[in-house]
Amino acid sequence: MASPAVYRSPSGLATASVLLLGLNGAASLASVPVMLRLYTAEPGDDITSLVDFFGTDAARNAGLLLSAATAVVFVLWLYRVRVNAEVIHPHGRQYARGWAVGGWVVPLVNLWFPWRITNDVWRASGPPGEHGAPRPAPAGLVHAWWATLVLGKLLALLGTRSMDSGAARHDVDSYRQAVSLLIASELLVAAAAVLAVLVVRRLTAMQEEHAARARAAWTPAA
Repeated sequence: MASPAVYRSPSGLATASVLLLGLNGAASLASVPVMLRLYTAEPGDDITSLVDFFGTDAARNAGLLLSAATAVVFVLWLYRVRVNAEVIHPHGRQYARGWAVGGWVVPLVNLWFPWRITNDVWRASGPPGEHGAPRPAPAGLVHAWWATLVLGKLLALLGTRSMDSGAARHDVDSYRQAVSLLIASELLVAAAAVLAVLVVRRLTAMQEEHAARARAAWTPAA
């Protein structure tokens, strides 16, 4: 049985998430000019240095470390706002709080659970409807973030597999198709990072506004 929910400010985790998401987005955008150079390369062009750089352990490890740090901090933030949502609005969530973490790592489930959980948190954290009306549904911002992220990751997977295939190594058209998928994925991942920043900032602000109203209501009159 889960312990009773206690409200804790998500601001610190939100700040760290925004910073790391910004770095991820910047890294994705920075890779696009390099990939465009790879895309436009003609047979006989010397692109060995670019290919070698992308294949180095240092480049891969740096990217993995940044992605891992961002994922950990973002999931911690999501878990925090998910618990806070129980304090703000105790009813109406479809999934237990543990899925705010587990929903990211369980295969197939991770294609929609994080999105649904964020929807639930958004709905709970928003102001109640007038005259007992249902709380407003999440804004399109949450849907846009998740769709962009999933599509970007899917294109990255397809592009990487195509680049590693034998066809991309020997056929110019196959090679350029693989690079174009990777370029599109980096642009989508950068866009998803921006949308995630907006989601984090807005959800955090809604919860902090609720906490401020609750404190004001409990403050004894002078």
